[in-house]
Amino acid sequence: MFHNPSSSVHQLHPPASVADYYAHQPMDIGGGPPSASDSFAFSHAKVSPAPSAQTPQSPVAFQLPAEFVQRHNVTAEVYQSFKDDVDILFSGQISAGAQNELVTRILATGEHLAIAMEAEKQYLMSEVLCNWAVQQQKLSVATHWTQQMNYALLSSIDLQFEYFGELLEQTLSGLGFLITEFPKFGFEQQHQQIRHLAHLFLFYSIIVSKQPPAVVVKCGEAENHRRSRFWFNTEIRVLGGKAFGLGSSAENVQVQCHLITDETAKRLRNNAYYEVNEHEEFVVDPANAPLKNVVEMGGGMATMGDGGETMAMVAKFDDMRVSKKEQLRRESVAQKRYHLCYTVKLRTQKHQIELVGKKVSLPFAILVGPKADVEAKLFMERSFADFVRRPDGELPKVVNGFEMVNALEMKFQALVALSQKSDSVALQQPRPFSAVSRQHLLNRLKPNRNGLISVDSFLKMPAAEEFCMTKSKANAKENGAGGGAQSPPGSVASGVGGGTTAEGEWKLVPFYEWFFKLAEMVNKYFAQMWNDGLILGFCGKEEAEQLLCQCNQPTLLIRFSDIEYAKVKISVRDQYGTIRHHWYEQSELQGRSLGQELLQNSKYRDIANIWPQTNLEFAIGTRERSVSVSTIAQRRPRQLQPSTVYFDNQNAGMDAHGGARY
Repeated sequence: MFHNPSSSVHQLHPPASVADYYAHQPMDIGGGPPSASDSFAFSHAKVSPAPSAQTPQSPVAFQLPAEFVQRHNVTAEVYQSFKDDVDILFSGQISAGAQNELVTRILATGEHLAIAMEAEKQYLMSEVLCNWAVQQQKLSVATHWTQQMNYALLSSIDLQFEYFGELLEQTLSGLGFLITEFPKFGFEQQHQQIRHLAHLFLFYSIIVSKQPPAVVVKCGEAENHRRSRFWFNTEIRVLGGKAFGLGSSAENVQVQCHLITDETAKRLRNNAYYEVNEHEEFVVDPANAPLKNVVEMGGGMATMGDGGETMAMVAKFDDMRVSKKEQLRRESVAQKRYHLCYTVKLRTQKHQIELVGKKVSLPFAILVGPKADVEAKLFMERSFADFVRRPDGELPKVVNGFEMVNALEMKFQALVALSQKSDSVALQQPRPFSAVSRQHLLNRLKPNRNGLISVDSFLKMPAAEEFCMTKSKANAKENGAGGGAQSPPGSVASGVGGGTTAEGEWKLVPFYEWFFKLAEMVNKYFAQMWNDGLILGFCGKEEAEQLLCQCNQPTLLIRFSDIEYAKVKISVRDQYGTIRHHWYEQSELQGRSLGQELLQNSKYRDIANIWPQTNLEFAIGTRERSVSVSTIAQRRPRQLQPSTVYFDNQNAGMDAHGGARY
């Protein structure tokens, strides 16, 4: 069982499975300065990079990256030299002349220790925490499962911060004793330097560990059961503060939250003491939350227990809601960006370091109605703008092609995972894109020779066409006029060329709208088939035919239409090797599931597999078999004794012999 580095003032024993993994004796700071006869003992032994080869491996070993272990051991070695000399100085066994020489050596070692600590602090802040925050921003468009994987890394980061924080605290305590016993020797300057370093380290260790979504939409189509039309969860977390007593002094301290505009966020970056007031157009609730110690369990959280050693100090803002103060037009707020601003006021139990300041979230948009183009722009900003290192940065004009496909994959997974009937979020591992789909999307976005893709290819480039009927024709269709369902001009079924017709016209659809619509269709109509891997998805006609030609049995392949907006294509290779393509509109999938269609439509009667080699009936159910001739004869009326001529030229309208379906 792993122990908290600062949980005791006595010698801490390492886990039995890693005998040389971690051991230290914290500095005794009780009762004032030590006497000459007392041993002034404080130590921080090096951290071994790996468990002993003779003992079972401990999960603790995998929480600390090798680079941190190497860097921390450099600091620990300098600290050990500092500690050994201080122990000798307070032992009372050296002469007055040797004492002055030893004090000079301790001062020199203290300077080296400050340099080593600054280097380790820079590594933890600029590399470990900054890289995590960059990933947090990119993954904020992904599913909750994917975000949780990144969130779980905070346990390891917290542990790294605890190791370094304990070194800082012990050094400050040691310098405090040296100032008391040897005033005006220069230890005051070193104490001030380390205290300033500790202040920066502790304040920037307070992070927004859960960010608001990129877009908060007030949707008129939202289901009535939703608790709020604006709800999301955010969180503030304190890393590495236990050695300074923040685990107890910060308990139940309230963290305030305000909704601010992008302009206010820029003022805060120039003036940390700028007074923040609630934004005039919106109000956020809850406006405050207490810091609590919680126990981490398998990447999640639980109420604090008696024996939990892996603790986290967090302030949870659950079910946050944004409300309008006044009637607003959609366009008036669509282009604005907002932030959540958290006001933190803490004081460490040890050394009384005040941590007062504000933490600002990533930018997001608040909409009073669905607006896909704004969501697309925010999606690109979260995926490719570097708000962590450059908060005022702009969205780049070109991005790496493979990074674009990765972002599209995460966004598609998130849209598919949206719950239709409840507010609960299921932590289910999303299905990744196939290699075929990834390559197809990459090709459709038209990368240049260097593999770079223009952001406008996603935001503006036409990717499909949608047939829009004229108002009179649309009204007639709604009223039931005009006969049965007809194919739009230019579609696969009509055989007529595209363009403007008397009934309507074809409208170009940008890539983002085509992409978002397909994710919405998967979410509403065949999410389970998608998660089961039965739908290939993004694949062109020629690619589908090449894949089907590799199949030995009659096989169908389910893909999305590249040209026609909001259509699904079923590509079929029959027992004779003939390949056909059938399309389905969104309206046709509303009353009949895609699985039922594949089982009951005679077009797919002889198909054995769903691409690549999944048995169709095993995957989606057993077909209804056609009734045999003997069974039909048994089902004919007999009691009125009709003549045999009565049954001539008669059969069921929807059976396997006379109808399209069976």
